[in-house]
Amino acid sequence: MSRLGLERLNLGNLIKTRADEHADRAFLRSNDSTWTYQQAAEQSARLAAGLVGLGLAAGDRLGLILPNIPEFVLSLFAGAQLGAILLPINVRRSRNEIRARFAKTRPKVVISFSSPEESSGRDHVREALELCQEVPECVHVVAVGPAPEDGLRLSDLMEGARLPALPELRPEDPAALIHTLGSSGQPRGALLSHRSLLRNAASMVEVMDAGPDDIFLGSVPFSNTFGLTATILACAIAAGELVCLPVYDPGEALSQIQAHRVTIHHGLPTMFAMELNHPDFRPAMCATLRSGIMAGAHCPPQLVRRVRDEMGYEVLLAYGLTEASPGVTMTRPGDGPVTSTETVGKPLEGVGVRVTDPEGQALPSGREGELQVRGYNVMLGYWDDPQGTAKVLDADGWLRTGDLGQVDADGVVRVTGRADDMLRRAGFTIHPGTVEMAFRTHTAVKEVAVVGVPDLILGEMSCACVVPRAGVDIDVSILREHIAGSLPEYAIPDRILLFDHLPRRGAGPVDKAYLRARVRIRGRAWKFGKNIDTDAIIPARRCNTSDPSELAMYCMEDADPDFADRMQRGDLIVAGSNFGCGSSREVAPLAIKAAGVSAVVAHSFARIFFRNAINIGLPILESPEAVEGIREQDEVEIEPATGTIRNLTTGQAFRAQPFPDFLQAIIDRGGLIPYVEERLRLESLDGSSTSAPS
Repeated sequence: MSRLGLERLNLGNLIKTRADEHADRAFLRSNDSTWTYQQAAEQSARLAAGLVGLGLAAGDRLGLILPNIPEFVLSLFAGAQLGAILLPINVRRSRNEIRARFAKTRPKVVISFSSPEESSGRDHVREALELCQEVPECVHVVAVGPAPEDGLRLSDLMEGARLPALPELRPEDPAALIHTLGSSGQPRGALLSHRSLLRNAASMVEVMDAGPDDIFLGSVPFSNTFGLTATILACAIAAGELVCLPVYDPGEALSQIQAHRVTIHHGLPTMFAMELNHPDFRPAMCATLRSGIMAGAHCPPQLVRRVRDEMGYEVLLAYGLTEASPGVTMTRPGDGPVTSTETVGKPLEGVGVRVTDPEGQALPSGREGELQVRGYNVMLGYWDDPQGTAKVLDADGWLRTGDLGQVDADGVVRVTGRADDMLRRAGFTIHPGTVEMAFRTHTAVKEVAVVGVPDLILGEMSCACVVPRAGVDIDVSILREHIAGSLPEYAIPDRILLFDHLPRRGAGPVDKAYLRARVRIRGRAWKFGKNIDTDAIIPARRCNTSDPSELAMYCMEDADPDFADRMQRGDLIVAGSNFGCGSSREVAPLAIKAAGVSAVVAHSFARIFFRNAINIGLPILESPEAVEGIREQDEVEIEPATGTIRNLTTGQAFRAQPFPDFLQAIIDRGGLIPYVEERLRLESLDGSSTSAPS
């Protein structure tokens, strides 16, 4: 499609243009049903007319809570014809997550579906009706398929209505409002224009050399920009066929690829790994594949090579983010073996990429820093959030991605991690993605996340949180040996902890902020039974507070002299009788923290010790029941904010008096000085914010 032709299009008239050129060509396929381009154009026009009858107009939000079904695509084009702003919401979002999006964006009409048997018992139409009662602007819920009594059905809206004159839409008008989870975990709606979405999709089509003979598999959720831009819009621009996969299952994906002779297959790295490891996988099932995009998360080179070798097609790597519509870079067909498997390629046409230092100054090629993006694809801004917009989008149009990377002299981009995830341990920089990739090569590992925990001596200590595959027992020492062969010594995690599952932000990525809080105070218990008076135990004149071996000589009256050598950083002390402080000196708790002790659980303690604890950020909890219920070397996890103490070895839970909120905030930041410094920094940032598009 020519650039001139593309500039005249918007999401609303794209389907009509394609119907004029390819009326009888198949566009949408689901199970045994097929929609040609002509049928899709006619049905979307009738639906648009029905939506006008409900009062939907230009600028209103049209909510879509639908799986990957043809009705999602028809609703997209119908709303776009009216100038409505598409508001897609993943069907896996929780009720509270949907409530938050409704409250912020106030959709006028919501189109959803009712299929409890396929949605873990959830009736999405009923949920939407109930949530809309909390949002006065939300006046209609339309059901795909069965509807509640006297409810609206999508099919009813498509009967008999005539489409009125359509509004004139400009390429820069908003087309979609798609939520993304920032590093804070709070959802923000990125407002994307018709031009940004269509031109981005067209660039992907050009790189893949896609055309009318191609068949796309719709396996990535249509509700995110990967599914919307790279799948729906790219397929329509190429005049190809789209096979809809309502619920992703690796076996079903392979079956659909084989049955419908799919040629273009996109996916997240996890999806490709699941397909390759599926018991039914055979290379012959993928014989028709020729192109597709792997993106959405770190793409391990070993996995990329497996896809190319075993699936037999040239999968392309891409980098993007919701705020960039989403495509920023892509590898190209014919790239060399390193570029095609270990980088994310070069920027798409019309997209600029630079690398900056923490002060925002551009860095030369080869240097690592934060990736920033500028071009037609950058969002108009966050919905109703000018302050949030100003923090990521500067006056010159550069978008801060929060991702770390480097650009070589030829313009090839490597993504090395997240700026807020990067660890700095004892002077070394550690990229969690690299360490996580080393763990994933072990067959017993299902999931892994690497996070940093504040440490007085190391700055940060690294912790790998590993979820074993079902029915598999993992020996942590064997895991450590496995990764040691592919990582430098400083990158091997200080601690490896096993989890049943990893906490996530809704249906999105691992919530590393919450995970850090959990692993920060989780370790083996060391018990000491005699009276403990810190001023007597660690006299300032006798103890070098940065030397754990000296600490062991004085830290407890009945201390094991080998205690500091045998403990791991992050372990905790359980004091069996009393934990007090005979003076206001801070050397005692400072020395304990320097050794790597993460917390103290005491039978009782002198309240004066709180001042020392707060100043250096060492949580101390009083709980006689916990002291009695914890044995030496039991694994213990503490949540100071709630006063919860869990003995993970026995499954028991105990309660202590939780810290007041302001004290907990100080402890979380490592003590009073770091807390004050952060407050001053945040106040400085807030004072320099400027307004931005919403």
